[in-house]
Amino acid sequence: MKKLILLLALAAWSCRDNSNSVTSSVVDTPIDDPYTTPHIIWTDPLAGAVGPNIMSPGNVVKIRFDKLMDSKSVVRAVTLSPSSEWVYIDTTRSGPVEGTTFDFPLTPEPSYLPIVMDAKLDARFPPWYVIQYPYFKVGQTYTISVAASAQDVFGNTIDQPDSFSFTPEPYFRVTDTAPLDNDTAIPPLASIAVRFNALIDTASVRNALSLSPTVNGTSASYYGSWGFYWMPSPMFAPETQYTVTIGTQAKDVDEHQLPSPFIFSFTTAPYSVTGSNPNGSGIPRNTTIGIYCNFFVDSASVVAAFHSVPPIAGTFQISGTSFYVTPSSFLSSQTTYTITISTSLKGTNGFAMKSPYSFSFTTGS
Repeated sequence: MKKLILLLALAAWSCRDNSNSVTSSVVDTPIDDPYTTPHIIWTDPLAGAVGPNIMSPGNVVKIRFDKLMDSKSVVRAVTLSPSSEWVYIDTTRSGPVEGTTFDFPLTPEPSYLPIVMDAKLDARFPPWYVIQYPYFKVGQTYTISVAASAQDVFGNTIDQPDSFSFTPEPYFRVTDTAPLDNDTAIPPLASIAVRFNALIDTASVRNALSLSPTVNGTSASYYGSWGFYWMPSPMFAPETQYTVTIGTQAKDVDEHQLPSPFIFSFTTAPYSVTGSNPNGSGIPRNTTIGIYCNFFVDSASVVAAFHSVPPIAGTFQISGTSFYVTPSSFLSSQTTYTITISTSLKGTNGFAMKSPYSFSFTTGS
């Protein structure tokens, strides 16, 4: 029986593809056996893995042996090819997770200040959430090599050099958007943000972007041209589904193009009043009344949309998404005023509010 097991083990080892893969040994050897040769039995990413989304959090490569290994010899034996200032093994953070498994972080280390990177896209993550930004070169296959100098705690070295390869970013792609696909109740003044897995050719990406229904707008790249913002001019229509298409003419600085159009949709919120003042009681009789909206206000519609009980006469001032009413005389003392903004209030693009808005306040003596 022992001879049969040994023959099976030798046959399995001789059939291993040493060019790009790591295959586990069929021999069940104790991890603290002082006499046997150590072998690599598992890696993450797996040999030959093709992305996207094949990397562990923190872009950490993992290697597991079938023996308790000497940490220094393993760290010194492992190399990455090709390496660059963006992707390389950080030996200061490399080491054992436990005696048989080792972590090899590929730097740079993830940022703990996501707002510095992209405030709009990262705002939906919890505070201090580790944001992973892409640093792997598009279309690049990376190879991890383990030299024969890697040894176990008893001084036994692996029988021969080994290696495995993986391709984290096989093609140019969109990695994140805001709004997300099928998001609803998006503010009419919101901008669109799109992030890619490589530095973009800004002109090609700008020309590749289209919206349906059509909206005028402007775009600007951000954070080293990893992506861009697109801002409507002046704003989106209310309660409208927009479909954003980024065509295949979009490319990165190395001429990689999107393999297929990237499409996502979102629906805007109705035009509405989002806030007002004053509120409560004891309000000064010479107060100015402020109305704040989620859209650019059409000045011609303001006066007709403003109603007060008791009536208030005054002057109107419009400022973008807000307008203010300054009473022409002191308001009555100890009086409750109810203000209603009717649906005749419109945006500068002609669309009206969906529902009226009311609020009250009470003056002081």
